[in-house]
Amino acid sequence: MFQILRSSSIFVMIFLIIIWLITTIIISQFNLQPYTWEFKNFLIGQNLNHGYRIYKDIRENIGPLSANFYQLIDFLNIPITWNAYLATGIIVLQAIIFQRTISRYLLLPSLGNLPFFIYSLFFHFSMEFLVPNGSMLGLLFLLLAWNEILAQQSTLKVNDRVFLIGLYIGIASVFFLSYALFIFWAILSLLFYSSINVRQIILLIVGFSLFYIFTGLIFSYRDNLQAFIDVYKNSAFVVYIPTTLQIKQILLAYIPAMILGIWGFAKVLNSTKINSNAQKAQQTNLMWLLISVMIIFIIPTVERINLVFLMPSLIYFTLNLFYLFKSYWKKELLIITIFIAMIFSLSNEWTEVGQQRIMTQKLKIRNEKIMVLGPQIEEYQNNQMTGPFVNWELSKSLFTNLNQYKTIIMMHDYFDKDMPSYIYDPESNFKKLGYYLPELTNQYLLIDAHTYKKINN
Repeated sequence: MFQILRSSSIFVMIFLIIIWLITTIIISQFNLQPYTWEFKNFLIGQNLNHGYRIYKDIRENIGPLSANFYQLIDFLNIPITWNAYLATGIIVLQAIIFQRTISRYLLLPSLGNLPFFIYSLFFHFSMEFLVPNGSMLGLLFLLLAWNEILAQQSTLKVNDRVFLIGLYIGIASVFFLSYALFIFWAILSLLFYSSINVRQIILLIVGFSLFYIFTGLIFSYRDNLQAFIDVYKNSAFVVYIPTTLQIKQILLAYIPAMILGIWGFAKVLNSTKINSNAQKAQQTNLMWLLISVMIIFIIPTVERINLVFLMPSLIYFTLNLFYLFKSYWKKELLIITIFIAMIFSLSNEWTEVGQQRIMTQKLKIRNEKIMVLGPQIEEYQNNQMTGPFVNWELSKSLFTNLNQYKTIIMMHDYFDKDMPSYIYDPESNFKKLGYYLPELTNQYLLIDAHTYKKINN
């Protein structure tokens, strides 16, 4: 198998893509419920097309460009069941960039289509990787930045294309806010392994800042800038320690890549086969990995999909094994080992599939405008979501600060914008509004333990 994969023929790559599409089609036939975060992103796109503004009208810590991506998906009427195909397209594009970069700068000669194959294979260690989100979308631009950094490191003199590196990282971080830390990776990589000067560092920072400036101008025009800044401060740079369960889930998806990556890096340390460009690439990817470990503790939500930025550096280090192993049987055995690890990881994830995916709707309400004052977003599955409370962890603090005039004005605006036909209130928050907004609460009648219905006037 290794002999086939090491071929540089375009037909081998096309064959691999076809195999991947067939696999995606098979997985799609299981008709699994969407992940909770997947359904939440679907609701965000839906509400943006109904005139809501991200952050101000929709309380969520998603990146601005990610929100626009889901808005586009909803605008094009692409169903949520097509997410696996969208993710496949994104990852295939990333794998092509990854392979072309390795081939262009002769980082690991004679591997042909193997980098594409291994990149694709590693993105099958979890079913979450078959759903697009901000971290996956932003990773595409981080790979473009990596390609540009290697281009600068391969020449004797750095040119003004460093602006593109900053621009790519800026775009990536507007997709996934925590990616902003990769600007330090870019600066350090160019400082240590190229002849970059102060003017070019400033040019890189200007490129990084450009998309933020553009985003800030749009938000300022739409009276949404302060809300964006608040979310950025409270989500992108808040240290969060994962729970034991989250660590277990993450390790099941990433530990094969970690073991192989660390093994590959350790093996290359004593090798004399690596050329100068490859040595710079190894060190640059080590810095990528170190920055990635730091980002783990400041991502807004700990999910397997949100850690995909770990993959490129681990995949690159793993490829060292294929390059440095002398015996073909070892290379074949390594491919088989990766396949076994993938199957083991997916089988373990399958046993917990019900825990991670959205639950069945409990309310009997169907095809109505509904607002849920709690974390039970599954009630929106057969109804139209109304209001900004898509992320209850960010929203529930509003109901503990109702004594503030600013909060009351916000609540009034939320309901006035689009009055729901039903309000589901499992945590008894709606009755708290009665003291401050009686003209609002008087329009609803309690018809069940936690359900209110709007009175037709």
